[in-house]
Amino acid sequence: MKSRLYFIMNTNSTIAWRSIVIGLLAVTAPLSIHWYEKWRQVDTETMLDVSVSIKTISYVRVDSVGDSVWSTAGGSGTLISNRDCEVLTNHHVIENAAHIEVFPRQWPNTSGIPAQVINSNPRTDVAILRMSRCDDLPQALLGDSDFVSPGDEVYAVGNPLGKNPDSISRGILSHTERFQNDGLPYLQTDANINHGNSGGALFNRKAEVIGVNTGILATPSGQKFGIAYALPINLVKSEAGKLRTGSPSWGDAGIDDLIAELTPDEASVFKVPQGRGAIILTKSAEQGPGLNKLFAKDVVYKIDNVSVNNVDQVKLLISTHNPGDTVNFELIRQGETFDVEIELIDGWKTQEAPGADYYEGHLGLTLEMWDADSLGGHFDSPVITNVKSLSPSHLAYISSSQKTVLSRGPVTIPIQLSVKSVTGVVIEGNYFPITDIAELEERAYEAFQASTPLLLEIEAWGRTNPMNFQEPLALQRTSFHKVTPGVASVSPGIIDRFASVAVNR
Repeated sequence: MKSRLYFIMNTNSTIAWRSIVIGLLAVTAPLSIHWYEKWRQVDTETMLDVSVSIKTISYVRVDSVGDSVWSTAGGSGTLISNRDCEVLTNHHVIENAAHIEVFPRQWPNTSGIPAQVINSNPRTDVAILRMSRCDDLPQALLGDSDFVSPGDEVYAVGNPLGKNPDSISRGILSHTERFQNDGLPYLQTDANINHGNSGGALFNRKAEVIGVNTGILATPSGQKFGIAYALPINLVKSEAGKLRTGSPSWGDAGIDDLIAELTPDEASVFKVPQGRGAIILTKSAEQGPGLNKLFAKDVVYKIDNVSVNNVDQVKLLISTHNPGDTVNFELIRQGETFDVEIELIDGWKTQEAPGADYYEGHLGLTLEMWDADSLGGHFDSPVITNVKSLSPSHLAYISSSQKTVLSRGPVTIPIQLSVKSVTGVVIEGNYFPITDIAELEERAYEAFQASTPLLLEIEAWGRTNPMNFQEPLALQRTSFHKVTPGVASVSPGIIDRFASVAVNR
């Protein structure tokens, strides 16, 4: 009886416990699934909200046939301070830019927010911009690239091909320290990145920026291999801190173009200690710090007691020093060991940006009236023959007529490729046809006096086949450009964009 009672009690106890466990599972399972799904979710909205697209316009240059030539380019960036309206991007995105516009996510206007370069470093390919306003836009959270690993899920945000803003792609980290020709350690990813993604952020799952998308692996013809590179955010943060206080600077021994690599087997022939690679000078230093100190076929196996075995490593090692620092080269010359002290110079070379062209009138256009005997034929409205750099028309993305020359033996024949003609203006809702230069200048002066923009109606004429010079020019399209008329100041001449650009904080 006791045995049977014990069995019954034991059975009841087991059933009770099972019931409790089942009940707990019934209660906790939905919560567990909820939290798991929440953990799995990725905050792509935040990634997109802090990302921007960048559009640039180059300075105007005059080509060999006297035409004004300029180009547009662009890339991506990330808003890293909504207090100072700072945008992080690549140097090559804004290099040589005369005018920069930033487009936040879902920006409704065709014109972006103007931005200026705070400072930029071509060696690390890092640039900081300041937008003229940022309208309380959210700023990005910068992560820690020292705590990323191969296989981590990553997200790349940007404006691929310059025509797809607010795009996001997913991939994994393939490598966390991939050295390239510039000696910098890149994050490698298979996230889909194209031209136009440069300067955009590489995010982790927490929507933290862990890198700045910088380049892709491709053939000269543009064929991609699904491999992309991003600057680690810790390197970028360090560089950005320096750029906020002044021009970039780094140590340089002046040998970047004079060195080649030796494998351990090759280096052993030069009596380099067993198992060590080295670098070899292909030519003697003819200028700079190495003049009369470093000579052709010198084999360097240590710099500041650090073993060196490849060109990229040497570039990075030297550039971590400051100008004026002295570094020790341990080398073998004609079978004998030498120590050579090299005092580094500044690797930064001052870059001069062109100033604004002086122009007369209020639009910055050179105009002509062409009759039937003119190069391009007869036009009833003023023809744009040149655009002045940084003029109102240049900043409104207006281009001039273009021509070329055809050489037939000793004879050079001028050929008109395209014609741009101003056929009308719109001021405060009123349209006025334009038939001569004086009338256009009068309307521009009227808009200038009223401090109001105007729209220029421009007809573009060209050939269906640009190389068929016998084909007459035909109207191809009509476009409108919003222009804010101004008055040119005295040309500032050459401006060093990067000199004394300290930021007041």
